[in-house]
Amino acid sequence: EPRECEEVMKVVRKYGKASGQCINFEKSSLLFGKRINANTRQEIKDAMGIQNEGGMGTYLGIPEDISGSKCKLFAFLKDKLMHRVNGWTGRWLSKGGKEVLIKSILLALPTYVMSTFLLPLEICENLASAIARFWWSSNPPKRGIHWAKWEKVCLPREEGGIGFRMIHEFNLALLAKQLWRLVQFPDSLVARVLKGRYYKLTSPLRVNSASCPSYVWTSISAARKLLLLGIRQKIHSGYEVKVWEDPWIPTIPARPAVPVAPVMHPNMRVSDLIDQIGKDWDVGLLENYVNPEDIPLIRSLAISSSHRRDTFCRSYTR
Repeated sequence: EPRECEEVMKVVRKYGKASGQCINFEKSSLLFGKRINANTRQEIKDAMGIQNEGGMGTYLGIPEDISGSKCKLFAFLKDKLMHRVNGWTGRWLSKGGKEVLIKSILLALPTYVMSTFLLPLEICENLASAIARFWWSSNPPKRGIHWAKWEKVCLPREEGGIGFRMIHEFNLALLAKQLWRLVQFPDSLVARVLKGRYYKLTSPLRVNSASCPSYVWTSISAARKLLLLGIRQKIHSGYEVKVWEDPWIPTIPARPAVPVAPVMHPNMRVSDLIDQIGKDWDVGLLENYVNPEDIPLIRSLAISSSHRRDTFCRSYTR
């Protein structure tokens, strides 16, 4: 609505004064959703002082409008990759030369897009297929014989492979890195924006359904399972950690505690199991509520500080 537009323009003007960088409204454009009618669009254009409508171009190599078929949207990645490959096919390259080109250029091409969006499996397979064809072909443009499965070629060298990246798995790893940043830096601007929209009263690692989530949030959420395989809650005060839901028991992967009987207190926090006077585990409470096999694991955990927020740490070494 116009009032919200005016608030946005106040921020823009304040940024311009602080940085000395002024926005050129003639070169700027607005992107509207399909449900916005023509009258509302014109009101917003007049309030913002921007008359152009956009959405068809790209920004930093990523399409402005992330909607519709994702396979069609990200098809440009294969086109870019094939453009590079076609420029090399006339050269007589050794296997070593091809390996360097694949690792340093072809597999790096979609990295920026993959750090923000989850690519459809069809796109990942198309990219892997194009790279595999380039790898095995000795007389371009003939296909060549594929002497081993691509999954085997992608294994680390110590396991008999060449060390090429599996594209879908690498995509999830990059998205898990973004999710890890949201966990580690909850006061950053992006974390506060996403928290206000998707997980106001909980954590980005807790499974929660959002109404009409953006594709960015859907992509980041897809890496949740992967990230939880490698991290666990680190106990400081214990006030923010749920005993029966959060991964805080130091197994690999980390998991919630197992109750000794059907859960009596589903919202019990780890702080409830700590003797607040002695700042140590309350053995009596542990024996009453927690499975005996978990008690030694819990007692091996050091309680850092009752004044610090509970954080996450890696379960593995560097």
